[in-house]
Amino acid sequence: MPGTDIPLDKAYLTAIWLETLFYGEHENFWHESGESNVSLLLPGMNFVLFWSCMFVLTIRRRTPHINKLLVAIAVAMISFSTAHVSLGFQRLIEGFIVLRNQPGGPAAFFSDVSIPANVVKVGIHTVNSVIGDSVVVWRCYLVWNKSIKICVVPVLLIIASATCGFAQTVEFAGAKDLHSAFAHELTIWNGSLFTISLATNIIVTSLIALRVWYMLPFQRRYCYFRYWRILLIIIESGMIYSVALICEITLYFLASNAFYIVYDPIAQLTAITPTMILVLAGLNLTSNDVHSRMTRTQLTKPKFTPGTETTDGVQTIPLDTMQFANSSFGSIQRKSILPTVTFREGDESV
Repeated sequence: MPGTDIPLDKAYLTAIWLETLFYGEHENFWHESGESNVSLLLPGMNFVLFWSCMFVLTIRRRTPHINKLLVAIAVAMISFSTAHVSLGFQRLIEGFIVLRNQPGGPAAFFSDVSIPANVVKVGIHTVNSVIGDSVVVWRCYLVWNKSIKICVVPVLLIIASATCGFAQTVEFAGAKDLHSAFAHELTIWNGSLFTISLATNIIVTSLIALRVWYMLPFQRRYCYFRYWRILLIIIESGMIYSVALICEITLYFLASNAFYIVYDPIAQLTAITPTMILVLAGLNLTSNDVHSRMTRTQLTKPKFTPGTETTDGVQTIPLDTMQFANSSFGSIQRKSILPTVTFREGDESV
């Protein structure tokens, strides 16, 4: 039976707490008299990443002009993330403080999926997911040398995901008689949305991970590069988000209230993962950038082969194949003081 593992009000309270850890946590500092307090926002992962992204894309940019599109995407994602966590706090206050004495208590309040604040949260979650998935698909497009064929299926899946997400929002708004997100009428759209979103991320994650693994071959001489290679794969492919989606969809189809503990924090992950990709792009630390630098290094490295001619007509001859006369003993001896000796064409031999 659904919801028998953990009370709904406890699950929602835990979900909002985790979401604030990802976004940024409010701390209240009370005066000794107890009459006033100061509220401070302690930076969380999403908050710190956003300002790091702004710093990289504007002040420390490596291009003559600011990339307005990337800045707009980052601002949009942090705005939707802020609205989502704010609405979560609003529902928290209403359920546990304002309406706590209503029939059924906080659990009955949180089970009503048609409350306007909850409907808006669902719509925001969908928009942020679509933006985040689009950034990851854009990364896949660039990693695969701007191949449109590679991105056709992921783009179609994003469109399908957006359709299911907005249809889900409409269903939530009209579900005044349904007091569970696991009701059959809602499961159709919820299940479709979660499944399509998971399929999108698994496909894109696999494509990016395989491409990055191929572009950045393993080099035993540089241990640090091995770990950087793995880190690039995890960040650029959105692997963290895909793992969270697997947990979300598993708990949803198990009809467990623990689903809410994962669902709300994922609203922040939809912004965190793409923002990390934007930071890498702004710092020129993506797999394409690393691969380009490695290629240039290999092409500019000088290569000399004994017995071959260089571009300026100079021929290299190994010294151990040359004989020198010794005037003291009148005999011929081999000497190898240097690895090679260089003669130009036309010079007389010794």
